[in-house]
Amino acid sequence: MTKTVFSISPFRDVHDIDVTTTKGRRFTIDIYKNNGGFDSEVTVLDRVSGTPGSWLYKTNPASASAQDNFSAAVQLIQDYLAQVDAQDSVKDIHNPCNTPFISDADQNVVLAHKGLNLNVRVN
Repeated sequence: MTKTVFSISPFRDVHDIDVTTTKGRRFTIDIYKNNGGFDSEVTVLDRVSGTPGSWLYKTNPASASAQDNFSAAVQLIQDYLAQVDAQDSVKDIHNPCNTPFISDADQNVVLAHKGLNLNVRVN
């Protein structure tokens, strides 16, 4: 299987993961590879809430582990949903980049730890 990494500069590669919810909210997790580590951010596209919009959130911490960044991003999504609509939940996680920084198995371990009973869908 081929791994896909998007390069946004000569020194910064990005791994995208798409998340959708049962009510139609969408999130994009971007994990960036830096010199010696990773950091990440989550883009929220919420057309469902009373005040629809889109927002960009940095996750913490930046670390040597892409798995830590994925876990922080999933937690951010869960916290966002708990705050805006506790009846909404993650329905699908799609990994179109074919897991260049974190394997699908490791992502599924994080999801199970977060109480999400679904698997990452990989191209």
